[in-house]
Amino acid sequence: MPNLSGDLAQISGTVLIGRMVSPYVRRTAVLLDLLGIPFVQLPVAAIAQQDELRAINPIGRVPALRLDGHMLFDSLAIALTLTDMHDPEGRLLARDGRERAEALQFIALVNGATERAVASYYERARRPEEKVWPEWVALCEAQASSAVDALEAAVAARGSSFTPTYPMIALVTSLTFLESAVPGVFGASRHPALDALHAAGEASDALRHRKQDMQA
Repeated sequence: MPNLSGDLAQISGTVLIGRMVSPYVRRTAVLLDLLGIPFVQLPVAAIAQQDELRAINPIGRVPALRLDGHMLFDSLAIALTLTDMHDPEGRLLARDGRERAEALQFIALVNGATERAVASYYERARRPEEKVWPEWVALCEAQASSAVDALEAAVAARGSSFTPTYPMIALVTSLTFLESAVPGVFGASRHPALDALHAAGEASDALRHRKQDMQA
């Protein structure tokens, strides 16, 4: 397990903090790749290294990104910063107008589904069995399911082909997480358009090489 402050002091350049098992960290790594920004990853465990993590990110979450000597946190804030700086044509994220609003709304659905899945996972996996609150788990998973259903409708309307834009990268990385964290919330029978897009995304050059360390 890395020593966060010590390792950061020894590394120059851009540093991505967090493990690829997090969909938020993984999508940030893929975005950095697509923008051609070299980086070093520090695979910090968000729970086990909370004290160290809060020293650089007050909310103690991953990803955090050291960029040009400044520490950024929150995957969407990082993505907005990176695309504003390095994607002037809006290839990866629309820059303005209705397209921008629709992209951000789509990302909000993706993040909402993921956050509810994380809440369910921690309730089930981190609490002693006798203290798990089933009604809370059911609510979280109902919210995640509702968001995934809305994403299915959106993808079915636009087509399930995969293009490596930030909203699509966010979607694919989150669907991979949902499959393992909350089985049943996302599945081929209920979500055929999402399933097709997910398979294409995971097979793409943009994501394939970053999946290898999902369990890092």
